Amino acid sequence: MLRRALPVVALVLAAGCDDKPSAPAHAASAAPSTTAETPKADPGPAAPPPAELDVASVQKALKCATDAKSGACGVLAKMVTCTPWNAIVPSGDGRWLGRGWLVEGAKTTDQFTLVRARRVPTSEVAPGQLGVRIAVADIAKQEGGAYDQADRVIRAFERADVPPHGNPTLDYVKQKTDWSESFAAKTSGNQVVALTAHGTYFCQGSARSLVLVQRASGTGGDGLYAELWPTSW
Repeated sequence: MLRRALPVVALVLAAGCDDKPSAPAHAASAAPSTTAETPKADPGPAAPPPAELDVASVQKALKCATDAKSGACGVLAKMVTCTPWNAIVPSGDGRWLGRGWLVEGAKTTDQFTLVRARRVPTSEVAPGQLGVRIAVADIAKQEGGAYDQADRVIRAFERADVPPHGNPTLDYVKQKTDWSESFAAKTSGNQVVALTAHGTYFCQGSARSLVLVQRASGTGGDGLYAELWPTSW
């Protein structure tokens, strides 16, 4: 009986030795991924520079005298002889304050105008645009002391003088946070244009002033005309 049982036991042991352990269930997932990265889209070539403001046609629309010294026509006269403006200031956040004249048909309204130029990475702008976003605003009468003292500050700038320390207008300009910004580019001439609905054009005037014309339409003389001075740069 014992001799007959031995072969059976041997067969069972042999069968057990031939079994191989199965591969772990996660072995297939250990292979490295072969997914390729999505290539970045080519931004393409830069667009041609925008045309500069046709100052002569706007002067004609407003019936400006050739020797105008003030108001909207005075701003246009300064724009004829101004130089290129560098909108990117050392601090990256430049702010200007000055006098503006808003022309609406036969009506002209005075206002205190503000400009802000904020540096941005070139990766955030289209090819051919400047690495800056520009905003134009005004000081409303409801701002109280900031509005009431604005003329005093501007007169100091016009004299190349220093405004009094702690002036509420300067504090308002420096602390203002709500700005409606636009992209900007250099024109085909010596101006910078903020890409607003009909264009806002800038150039450097005399005595560090900044000259601005913001069109209200593609034709005519309606729009904002201003001369401003730096308050922070």
